[in-house]
Amino acid sequence: MEPIPSPSAEDQRRQDGLVITSVVMTTMAGLFVIFRCISRFILIRTPGPDDYLMLAALLLTIGYVVEIFILKANHLGFPMAMLTLDNMVTFIKVTLGIQTMYYANVFCIKTSILLTYLRFAVSKTFRMLCYGTIILHAVFFVVCLCVTLTQCLPLEKMWDLTGTVEGRCINTTAFFYSTSAFNIVTDIWILLMPFKTLHGIQRPRHEKVALSCIFGVGAFATVASIVRLHTIYIYTLAEDPFRDGVAVNLWSIIEVTIAISCASVSALKPIFSGRQRRATREAKTSTASSGSASRYYPQTPMYGRGQKHHFRIASRDGSGRDVLESGASIPGSDRRSSVDKEQPAPTPESGTGSISLAGLQPPPRRAGQPRVDREEDYVEVVPLGDLCRGTG
Repeated sequence: MEPIPSPSAEDQRRQDGLVITSVVMTTMAGLFVIFRCISRFILIRTPGPDDYLMLAALLLTIGYVVEIFILKANHLGFPMAMLTLDNMVTFIKVTLGIQTMYYANVFCIKTSILLTYLRFAVSKTFRMLCYGTIILHAVFFVVCLCVTLTQCLPLEKMWDLTGTVEGRCINTTAFFYSTSAFNIVTDIWILLMPFKTLHGIQRPRHEKVALSCIFGVGAFATVASIVRLHTIYIYTLAEDPFRDGVAVNLWSIIEVTIAISCASVSALKPIFSGRQRRATREAKTSTASSGSASRYYPQTPMYGRGQKHHFRIASRDGSGRDVLESGASIPGSDRRSSVDKEQPAPTPESGTGSISLAGLQPPPRRAGQPRVDREEDYVEVVPLGDLCRGTG
C-alpha cells in the first residue's frame, strides 16, 4: 500500500494565504459597513434599502468565510490523493453553497450601489437607467440561482463520485464563463453611469474629485472580477480541482469585499463632516424645543443651473390666513417655482402637511462674516409646529 502523500510547503502556504486574506478583507469590509450604519442610522437617521442590502451583502460574505473554513478542514488546496471520499463530497457540497452565495452577494452589492445612485439622481433619464439596471440584475440573479440549483438532475449527481447515480449535468464551464463575463460588463457599466451626473451637480470641486477617486478605487473590484475569470479558466482545466480551487475562492472574496468597502465610502461623510453633524444636532434641538413633528432631511437634492425646482413657502396674507406663495428663487438656478392656487396651511390638529423652506435668500451678512455662496449654507428647515403658529 502506497503511503499517503503529505502536503507540500507551497500547498500549505496557499491554503493559509486564502484563510488569512479572507479574514482580513472581510474584517475591513465589516468596518466600512459598521461606519456606514453609524452614519445612516444614528447620525443622520436616513437609512434606506441600499443600507439594508449592504448589510445583507456583509452577512453573505461572512457566510462565505465560514464555508472557506469548512473547505480548509476538508483539505482545500491539498492533492486529491490526501482526501477521503467524505472530504471530496463535503468539498463539492460546500462549493455549491459558495456558488449560490456568490451570486446573491453580487446582486445585493450592485443593487445597493444603484439605489445609492438614486439618492443624488436629478435626471429622469438617469433614474430610469438605474431602475432598468436593477431589474436586469434581478432577472440575472434569478436565472443564475435556478441554473446553479439544477446544474445536475438529480442534484445528487453533482457529488456522485462513484458513478452510481443516473442523470445528467450541464456544461458548467460555459455557464461560469458567461456569468463572469456578464458581471465584468455590468461592473464597467455601473462605474461609468454616474460620471456625467457627478460632473453636472453643484458641489465643491474637492468633493467631486473625492467621489471620482472612490469610483477609481472601485474599479479594482472590476479588475478582481477579470482575474477571477482567469482563475475559473485554470480551475476548469485542472487535473486536480481540489488542489487548484484556492485561487478562484481567493479572488472571489477579494472581489466582493472590495466592492462592499468602496460602495460604503460615500456614506461616511457625516462621520467626518463637522458641519453636517452640527446641522443634524441643531435640527434635533429645534424639534425637541418646539414639540413639533418636524424632521431634519439631510438629503437635500443637488440643484444644477438651469433646472426647474418647485418650493412652497408659507406666509400670512392680509386676512390672517396661511397661504402658499410662489416665485421662490434658488441660488444657482435660472428658474422660479410656481404654485397656482392657494391651499390652507397645516394645523397642529391635522398632523399633516409639508415641510416649509424659509430663508431661501441669503440673510444680511454681518461685518467679518464669511460670504455664503451655496444654497445649503442658508436654506433652513422650519418646524411644522412653528409654521402652524405663524412663525414660519
